[in-house]
Amino acid sequence: MSSLVFVFAVLCLSGVWGMKLDWWNNVDSKCGVEASTHLVHHNPWLVYLEYWRKDLVDIRCAATLIDKRHLITAAHCIKKPRFKRLVARLGEYDLLSDKDCVQGVCTDPLVKIDVANVYVHPEYDGREHDIAIVRLAEDAPYTDFIRPVCLPKGELKTDTTFFAAGWGEIPMKGIYAHDKKIIPLPLWNKKDCQASYKHIVLPESVICAGGQEGIDTCRGDSGGPLTRVQETVELFGVTSGGNARCGTKNYPGIYTKVVDYLDWIEAVIKS
Repeated sequence: MSSLVFVFAVLCLSGVWGMKLDWWNNVDSKCGVEASTHLVHHNPWLVYLEYWRKDLVDIRCAATLIDKRHLITAAHCIKKPRFKRLVARLGEYDLLSDKDCVQGVCTDPLVKIDVANVYVHPEYDGREHDIAIVRLAEDAPYTDFIRPVCLPKGELKTDTTFFAAGWGEIPMKGIYAHDKKIIPLPLWNKKDCQASYKHIVLPESVICAGGQEGIDTCRGDSGGPLTRVQETVELFGVTSGGNARCGTKNYPGIYTKVVDYLDWIEAVIKS
């Protein structure tokens, strides 16, 4: 990430999404639905970003697929790194293998699509409005391993538990995950969150989530999704910041609040 950091724990959450979702009939019209509860089918909207400089490639941030052509990520993932070319990696599960197979289920081949345009929120100042939209050069194919998330709607309950995902650093271990992580993070009250971060002023449009020791987003997770799971999975947050020591107790992660940017997102997509 940038100066603010995140962490998380690699957790296998069997049963979180219930039984296999057989009612997926029209892939083009549905969002926020996974093919099954199998690990390789989790978070099919999670995308890794490749930053190219000449012949060197670096992977620093994640993003979330919201339709065939658009991803949402953090503004600092676009503004801060230097790159000549940006590539989206879709359908990834294990970064260390060419073909990902878990318990007899194998993913399709990895899909890489060049980025055509990036749109950083016009009021991003390095702290506020840490959100950006990435437009792909061609349509992403919808498969069991590549699907869009839903944009958020409705109110959050005080006992909401979100789920973050990514391949970033594992808190308190100093190593990066190679398998896609699933991280359960309880919602924090904004006032309590500000009290924890008493030496900074939190951005206005953020969600705080986590605060449990060793369970957090971290370096390398920036730009990735913070989702709420109901009938469908909705993108409520974009991984933005947190305590420099990921996974520190009583220091929740900080996520850009997507619902506050729906008008801007719609305007960019329609443009």
